[in-house]
Amino acid sequence: MIKNSDLENILRVTKDFWKVHVNDKAFREIASGKEIGHRIADYVDETTSKLLAGKFRTGHQKDKAGRNRTRSMGDIWIFSNNMFNPVNVKAGLWGDSTGGQPNLVSLNRVLTLMLSDTIDSYYLLIVKMKISNDESGKITKIEPRVYLVDMLDHLEYVTFNSGPGQLMLKERQFNEFMESGESPDARSIREKISIMIDLREEGDKKLFQDRKKNIDKMRKAAEKYMKSGSHKIDQRELNIG
Repeated sequence: MIKNSDLENILRVTKDFWKVHVNDKAFREIASGKEIGHRIADYVDETTSKLLAGKFRTGHQKDKAGRNRTRSMGDIWIFSNNMFNPVNVKAGLWGDSTGGQPNLVSLNRVLTLMLSDTIDSYYLLIVKMKISNDESGKITKIEPRVYLVDMLDHLEYVTFNSGPGQLMLKERQFNEFMESGESPDARSIREKISIMIDLREEGDKKLFQDRKKNIDKMRKAAEKYMKSGSHKIDQRELNIG
């Protein structure tokens, strides 16, 4: 886990940087126009990772050829408490979620590394931009919202889908909790593992139920097909032009 003094420093460095740089001309241009959420997310993610790499001891997971993995569970790994800790940067527009559930990380990957005593935490560094505009649409203010948490202390704000195998964030509820200023009780490693095992089990049950419903529906359609006398190809619903 990242020790408290390092957590405070990471949060301070990130907040101080973005309080200034949201007023840069280049960033204002990124924050204007269409699809700004995606443009902001990519830029802030990359810039924040570079910022932390220049201020703290950091690392990246490597592939067999020694190159940085493109699918590492951490955008950046920060050294603290004699270990590297995975940190996933989540950036974008504040308030653009209407109950969305963005992917966080593979549940199996987190569990496997925890059960092998490789990691004991999984951090989210949230850097979201709250943008205010005047009546003409011109930007009047950009306010960065920055939070750093061990997501495994907030597992009540995640859901799990056994299909893709991803933990997903209940973004609206999580944002509301962070805005409240409340602090969760830190969980032991055993508690984190136990909750994630329950999430996996419930996810597998739901996946089985959903797939059974799908095959039952398909079987009924097949039975109807078999009983009908003749068939003629009709492509109207494809709307090919």
